[in-house]
Amino acid sequence: MSATTRLATDRTGAVLAIAGFTTIVGIAVAIAIAPNAWAVDAERNLRAAHDLLAGGFGTDHGYVYSPLAAALTVPWTWIPQQLAIALWLALRLGVLAVGTALATRDRPSAERLLSFVAVALFVPTLYDLLLGNVSILLAAAVALVAWRRDASWTGIALGIALATVPKPQLVPILVWMLAYRRRALLGTAMTAAAASLVGALALGTTTYAAWIGVLRAVDYLSSPMYGNLSLFAILPGPIALAAAVAAVAASAVALRRGEMPGLVACLSLGLLIAPYTLAYAAVLLLVALPAIAAAAPRATAVLGLSASLGVIVALPLWLAGVIAAALAVPGDRWPEA
Repeated sequence: MSATTRLATDRTGAVLAIAGFTTIVGIAVAIAIAPNAWAVDAERNLRAAHDLLAGGFGTDHGYVYSPLAAALTVPWTWIPQQLAIALWLALRLGVLAVGTALATRDRPSAERLLSFVAVALFVPTLYDLLLGNVSILLAAAVALVAWRRDASWTGIALGIALATVPKPQLVPILVWMLAYRRRALLGTAMTAAAASLVGALALGTTTYAAWIGVLRAVDYLSSPMYGNLSLFAILPGPIALAAAVAAVAASAVALRRGEMPGLVACLSLGLLIAPYTLAYAAVLLLVALPAIAAAAPRATAVLGLSASLGVIVALPLWLAGVIAAALAVPGDRWPEA
């Protein structure tokens, strides 16, 4: 057996192992959480659209998306709710399938199928699918920037995301864009500003003021009992602050090392230091998967096998491992965008 054949066989075996273990963990998690998680966010989005139409936006202090997000959800209220939920699920599965196909286009068919299984049953992805969340679409917007050469149009989708679901996990990604995707960052900023201005003019500043009031009073996100997995929710303040400073410093080094190690580190950093990080937010890490898989196949296999359990049991520690991999892999192994 040639070295090339052996490498391909080892790679397929690693993907098979990751897909198998991820499937077992994913099914177990789905059985445990589905009764309480199914369509919770999808239904909340639909309620927010109805509230907006009725002039009562901001009464739900669990809805943290902007009034523009509620306005974009209004067309989904024109069809039966269960059909809307089913179509929303199908849309996000389609995005996952396209993204996986693009990321694995040079792999054998069996490996591509196994990769999709692993991606779809990765606990954060599965959680997003069950909830009806938007993190999969957010990851797609980031991937459009990260997987393409720098151009202003690639930042448009991310700009719309910032105007509708401005999650704090995106801040380090914007810093990475400032270093390596400046045209895309300009497209993102211009789109976000324009969309927000249109939203404020069309929906009224009072509605946006109500939204700001909601953001100031989302107290439940500060408690780990509600699933907040960020450093500042699960560690004592001084320890969390020290860990955050170390993570920022390590990510800064990774940024200086190059485009792809910087991306891997910044995606992880956003999840670590955000005020709240729920499990589904780790879907963003899928954007870094092609780069780290090409640069460090063995480290990717270890991280992939431990991913679903790592997210559940010790997300900060697992993310620290991802940042460590970004720092440890030699610069010449990283692929170009």
